[in-house]
Amino acid sequence: MIWYALASLSPAAVTALGCLAGGVWCYAALVSVTVLVFAIDRLTRVTLPHRDDEAASRAGLALSVTLALVHFGLLILGIRALGGAVALSWPQTIALVLALGVFFGQISNSNAHELIHSRARGPFMLGVAIYVSLLFGHHVSAHLRVHHPHVASDRDPNSARRGESFYRFWARAWTGSFLAGWRAANVL
Repeated sequence: MIWYALASLSPAAVTALGCLAGGVWCYAALVSVTVLVFAIDRLTRVTLPHRDDEAASRAGLALSVTLALVHFGLLILGIRALGGAVALSWPQTIALVLALGVFFGQISNSNAHELIHSRARGPFMLGVAIYVSLLFGHHVSAHLRVHHPHVASDRDPNSARRGESFYRFWARAWTGSFLAGWRAANVL
């Protein structure tokens, strides 16, 4: 679990420094969320055995909740920095936008996915809040009420069709997922 915490929380800390201080920290944030995470991912594939016990589950939930709180902190810091509270050059701005985008897209999105599968209301609601903050709130209904019951069928817009290109799938899945999520949420 320590490697997962390191791979997710280290980039968050460096990105927060980029949001607060600008300068070289913006570039360090981008490097940490790409190169560092890639290196840790490669290292852990070789060295870590899988643990599936109660202590590991509790540690995983604690990390997920921590990452959810970090997500909202970074969201606030990122808006503040990009809104002009920190003097950033154009290259620093681009590096910070990319670092935040990768963090939110890779770490926050994956974490939200895990949280919405929680049976406990608190973690579930944290996952929903993350998706809503990423303007992807419809995914909760689309994923749980459409994708899971209808995976790999024509009723699931998030299952690629045989021979379908990525770009055709992406366009169909984006629109179809939104509409399916909307319908599933309003069926209640």
